[in-house]
Amino acid sequence: MLKAWFIAMRPWSFTAAFVPVALGTALAWNQGFFQPELFLLTALGAISVQAGTNFINTYGDYCSGVDTVASAHTCPQLVTGAMRPATMQRAGFIAFILAAAIGVTLAWLRGWEILAIGLLGIAGGYTYTSGPIPYKYKGAGSLAVFFLMGPLMVWPAWFIQTTQYGWLPFWASLPVGFLVAAILNGNDVRDIIHDQAAGITTPVTQFGSRTGLGLQRFLFIAAYVSLIVLIAFQLLPYTALLPLLLLPLLRNALLTINEAAVGKKEALLKLEGMAAGFHFQFGILLAAGIALHPLLAGKGF
Repeated sequence: MLKAWFIAMRPWSFTAAFVPVALGTALAWNQGFFQPELFLLTALGAISVQAGTNFINTYGDYCSGVDTVASAHTCPQLVTGAMRPATMQRAGFIAFILAAAIGVTLAWLRGWEILAIGLLGIAGGYTYTSGPIPYKYKGAGSLAVFFLMGPLMVWPAWFIQTTQYGWLPFWASLPVGFLVAAILNGNDVRDIIHDQAAGITTPVTQFGSRTGLGLQRFLFIAAYVSLIVLIAFQLLPYTALLPLLLLPLLRNALLTINEAAVGKKEALLKLEGMAAGFHFQFGILLAAGIALHPLLAGKGF
């Protein structure tokens, strides 16, 4: 049973929540602010929202008929009868309550802004596939995730450390925002047949797999273009170029997308996992590069 719950929680997806927190904290570190206990609390809150979203996503996809034995590869607990829908929903609520409790604590310590954004994140996680208007089924999933797991995670992580207002974390979040959207878009491209059968709307079911794969290419390339622009305008330090080490992986990702475009099923199945792995590596290198700058500057570099 513990193994089933572990799989249902999908902890491998927690990197999508950890990366923006690490990035926001690195921006604060670069400005001379860092409290490790606040960083750990922020990361735990973000991961709790992610866990709750995962549980509710599985529940919502099952209730809507999107998940079937044929399509629910990563979250088969409900379609196989291994767990009850009400139990899955309850687990999501528990994770969200934990996230809310952490949000209240951080708001008490650092300001009401954190609670407001945290509640928006919880609402976004719940209404992804549940509630009266689940936005994933209305074609707004990729756009919403871009903001929810981009600016709306990087900014509060930065604010919790600095208690300052500013646009820097918004602009700095754009590269990881593009890549987190690529995770969802890769999922949509892979699942187009199942989504069409379930009658839900995604950008891929609306415009086709070819357009979806074109968007996937754009999101990968946009991450690098936005990074270069941010450094060129001196919004980020030159050490933020560290993700350039991943250019060979970018080439492989683009080749995989091209293979998926000519109908290679193995390449199609790799899209989501490949995007998730690239998002994590890019995000960690970006955060590390930003955090590295004051250390190098202090040594006279």
